[in-house]
Amino acid sequence: MRKLVMAAALSATLLTVQGCSSTSIPNPFEPAPPANVNEVYFGEFRDVPVPSDMSEQTKYTAVSQNADGSKSGTQVFEGRIDRQSLVNAMIHNMTRQGWALRSVFRGQRSVLLFEKGDRNAIIGITDGQAYSTMEVWVTQRLADGAGVSSGAGTASEGTYPSGNFSVAPNAPVPSGSGGGVKEQGLSQ
Repeated sequence: MRKLVMAAALSATLLTVQGCSSTSIPNPFEPAPPANVNEVYFGEFRDVPVPSDMSEQTKYTAVSQNADGSKSGTQVFEGRIDRQSLVNAMIHNMTRQGWALRSVFRGQRSVLLFEKGDRNAIIGITDGQAYSTMEVWVTQRLADGAGVSSGAGTASEGTYPSGNFSVAPNAPVPSGSGGGVKEQGLSQ
C-alpha cells in the first residue's frame, strides 16, 4: 500500500511540474527579441527612426529649433532589446531615411555617426541590466574652420552658428554681447 501511495504522489508531482513548464512566463532580465526592424516611429527629429520597442525618456530630452526650422538636441530612449540588434536596426533604418553612416564603434557602448546634408546624428547605445539605452544627438554641422583655436585653448569668436556661448573659464566675451559664462570665486 505504501508503494501505491508513493507512486500516486510521484505521478501527481510530475503532472504538476509538466503543466507549469508549458506556461510562458517571461524572464524580465532577458531582452525581448526585436520587433520587425521596419516597425519604427519618429520622435522630435522627423528623419530619425526609433524602433517601436524603445520608449522615450522625456526627462533627458533637450531639443531646440534652428533658424531654418530643423531641430537640434538630444533624445534618450530605453527598451528591452539587445544592443547588437538595436545597432543593426538603427543602421538599417537611418540609411533608409537618407543618412550616410560615417563611423561605428562597437562594444559595451556602441556609437554610430551619421551624416545627412548639413547635419550630423550621433547615436550611443549602452547595455543595461534589463534595458538598453539609446541616446540620439542631432546637430547642424559647423562650417569648415569653425571653432578652430585662436591660441591659449580658446575658441575663435563669432564662428559658432548658435551664438556666443562658452563654458571655458575666462573665455573672451565679444564686446557688447553681455553673454557667455563668467567664472566666479566661491567664498567659504
